[in-house]
Amino acid sequence: MKVSEIMSVGVQSVRPGTPLATARDRMRTRKIHHLLVLEDAEIRGVLSLRDLAARGRMGRAPKLTVAEAMSPRVVTVAPDTSVRRAANMMRGHSIGCLIVVEAGAPVGIVTLADLLERVAEPQRHRLDRHTPPDLNFTVPHKKQHRSGLAW
Repeated sequence: MKVSEIMSVGVQSVRPGTPLATARDRMRTRKIHHLLVLEDAEIRGVLSLRDLAARGRMGRAPKLTVAEAMSPRVVTVAPDTSVRRAANMMRGHSIGCLIVVEAGAPVGIVTLADLLERVAEPQRHRLDRHTPPDLNFTVPHKKQHRSGLAW
């Protein structure tokens, strides 16, 4: 499965000089957790709810701009990147989203929620021992207590 199959199309963006309160309101009304920071069609960073929460605790949030709170390091992928590779990249960089870029322009975003929705889709039934179990599969309890009795 490719990233293009699970990504959200139409990345929401803000400019670096936008007040943080405005960005927070946009995220709240659109029910999103990440905003792409663009300036002159060039990617400058990503603003996440985690960035907002960190700055909000400092008590200076109304005075800050997006440029002061954003993460300047943006990890991008191509639309034909595999979902497995995308998940490994997110885990390896400890980030919550990847920006999908095609021909130098952002075309979508893949978030941790998108990956979790993919995992939560109905899986095939376990046909043999080599087929991985679906999420509702119960693993038999085999732990033994020190006295030899099952827990």
